[in-house]
Amino acid sequence: MNTMKLISFRWLTVVAVTMLLFAFYQAKDVEGEYRVITAKTSVEDLLIDLGKAPVSHYMDVYDSVLAQVGEQLIREGQANYGNHKGKRISSHFQCTDCHSLVKEGTLLTTIDPQQRLDYTQQHTMPFLPGSTLHGLYNRTDFYNDDYYKKYGSLVFDARNNLGNAIQLCAEYCASGRPLEDWELEAMLHYFKREELTLEELQLSSEELQLVQSAVQQNDHFKEQARAVVEEKYVRAYRATFTGAMPESDRKYGSEGNSENGKKIYEASCLYCHQNARVTYLDLDRDILSARYLWNNRKGYEDQSIYQVIRWGTYPKAGRRQYMPLYTEEKLSDQQLEDLMAYIKEQAGK
Repeated sequence: MNTMKLISFRWLTVVAVTMLLFAFYQAKDVEGEYRVITAKTSVEDLLIDLGKAPVSHYMDVYDSVLAQVGEQLIREGQANYGNHKGKRISSHFQCTDCHSLVKEGTLLTTIDPQQRLDYTQQHTMPFLPGSTLHGLYNRTDFYNDDYYKKYGSLVFDARNNLGNAIQLCAEYCASGRPLEDWELEAMLHYFKREELTLEELQLSSEELQLVQSAVQQNDHFKEQARAVVEEKYVRAYRATFTGAMPESDRKYGSEGNSENGKKIYEASCLYCHQNARVTYLDLDRDILSARYLWNNRKGYEDQSIYQVIRWGTYPKAGRRQYMPLYTEEKLSDQQLEDLMAYIKEQAGK
């Protein structure tokens, strides 16, 4: 008798767990039909199920051909589509000169510049001044905070509109031209294809249970579940323009870590400057490059590391290439001193 009760209990447990999981993997859409929710479900669709208004660039589906064209535009700066023969968006830059296409941390919430540097080193990636484009589709704000200091009123129409943000980047950040309608559409389809999925959020079992209760149309849990989901990824990257460090505050590498500085130099400086790949200034690992940078360490001219990293440079007639600045969030003051410590060491000073 005890054996029979044990078997019955186990059977009921299996049935209960199965029903629980089944409830989690389904949510009703607006027409009352069930949409299957899996590990590959888009985060944006899940948030909509939880009561959030869709992002302004929301798409139900993406066109795989257009998405492929968009990827080529982003990686190579030029693509063809149907009867459209594309021209280069910019003769100076392409998106991947400043932006990675993959995540830059173990978690999607990684924003600390040193954690980001460590992660990019572990995965043999460049350490770039722009925010990663991974998960761009899921963001709500662009060109926020201090970007108005550089682009003025141009940022206003781009802050809450991904399409306008892409156009601003193409024409002004990349010193290029406005995108054709089909080019912009292709990029948007690419970002839709690459949107965040539920499995990328790395929810805990308790958090999954909360979301499970919420998607069962339990309004009591929806707001809480939505907050949990939104905390798992960066919805808007902050941007603080600090300006050049005052000369009185500069340590000129005396309090820096040269080993860490070497990582920054190779993954960031050389990514653009080696063999003058993106810019007119050719840098290498040799003593001449180090001495050039060391000899220009003081002051507030473009040749000073302290100046150019925080201010960048502006395009000039006949030389439209420029250097984008590193915000405080992308490279810390300590990392700046680490870089200078490496330059000092390489220069033999």
